[in-house]
Amino acid sequence: MRRSALLTLLVLLLPACAAEERVPEAAVDRSCFGGRVLSFRDLVAEVVIPAGETCDAGTFQVVFTRGADTLATLTETRVGTVGFIGTADVNGDGRGEFFVSTRSIDADARGALFAYTEGATEIGRLQIAPLDSAQLEGYAGQDRFGFGGADQLVRAFPRASGDTAWFGYAHGTKAWNSIQRPAWVR
Repeated sequence: MRRSALLTLLVLLLPACAAEERVPEAAVDRSCFGGRVLSFRDLVAEVVIPAGETCDAGTFQVVFTRGADTLATLTETRVGTVGFIGTADVNGDGRGEFFVSTRSIDADARGALFAYTEGATEIGRLQIAPLDSAQLEGYAGQDRFGFGGADQLVRAFPRASGDTAWFGYAHGTKAWNSIQRPAWVR
């Protein structure tokens, strides 16, 4: 094979070999929230809604990458719109946990919280305990999520009585604990 033909072949093959294995741009519905990318140190998570699905129901995917390597693509079924997306080291292991919440469009606006963590060999789902029956007293959905001090996952929602319930997640006991309204909330 001549040298110029070999160089042409290399020019065509090298970009294909270096291409990242990601969700194709045309397969992402940017109208729902434009896709979101977040990272914790060198681990990147991209949240996408596949094209052709409505914003208020269907699925979403979380594509985890490190450099050019795709580590995992996790697909979740959702009833509701994608809302809060965030990352923090809530279990104190030095690696970030990733969170995605949905909010239902029906009258009670109840959604779901999805959590992911990097283990020694793979990216997996992190189980988050539900609220207990006493904490659900007056619960009407419309949860908001964020992070408090020391990478604590925080959950708030309005109660039927008119006040707001505030809870912080304690990973060690796997429970939501009542907390005061964090100072960072405006």
